[in-house]
Amino acid sequence: MNKRNISLSVCVPAFNEEENIEEAVMDLISVLSASVERFEIIIVDDASIDSTLKIATRLSENIEQVKVLRHIKNQGIGACYRNALSVAECEYFTWFPSDHENYAKEIADCVPHLKNNCIVTSHHLEHDRRPVFRKMLSRLYTWILNKSFGMNLKYYNGLTIFPVKVLRSVSLAAKGFAFSAESIIHSAKLGCEVVELSAPLRGRNSGKSKALSLSSILRMCKDYRFIFSKRKKLL
Repeated sequence: MNKRNISLSVCVPAFNEEENIEEAVMDLISVLSASVERFEIIIVDDASIDSTLKIATRLSENIEQVKVLRHIKNQGIGACYRNALSVAECEYFTWFPSDHENYAKEIADCVPHLKNNCIVTSHHLEHDRRPVFRKMLSRLYTWILNKSFGMNLKYYNGLTIFPVKVLRSVSLAAKGFAFSAESIIHSAKLGCEVVELSAPLRGRNSGKSKALSLSSILRMCKDYRFIFSKRKKLL
């Protein structure tokens, strides 16, 4: 893969991921070093109570591309995303899960497709090894969003690369995992082309996904209601 002359900021939201975060960050560094000219990794510790912050701080002290932001109180993955965006110094922006459920190569595969007024996202529909219930829930969520906002996408929660200037031109408010859908919908309604790619899902080595916790689901429902309340401005 040829290295592209672009710069990319990557938000890594982290909440109690001491067993996975270092591996995730090192995967990112290995892949991004070979695919983009310049990058930064912004770890946002969302008030972890394990060793996540300690590990993140050590990484930032030893690796110049790594920065750390800290939340004193847990605010949700959406707040992590927005806070990282507010300090991002590169021309493109994306996120990467600290549980390392995705391969960093997924981001690298999106890079060649970047162009002006375009966002590039990925889905795992042909490679999804998650439990049947979670796959069904994900497809229902996608169907609801497509019907609500007149979209026709395959997935809304994949790793997505945006031009920073586009994301900073819209008002993002989602606190939970709906941050990804909110960002994509706003960008598409501003006229951005959406390129969807297929990628295998790595799956996490340890711990359980926080996406299906009761608090995450309730937060996502609240976020959806808020985004839906603004649909007339988006349609």
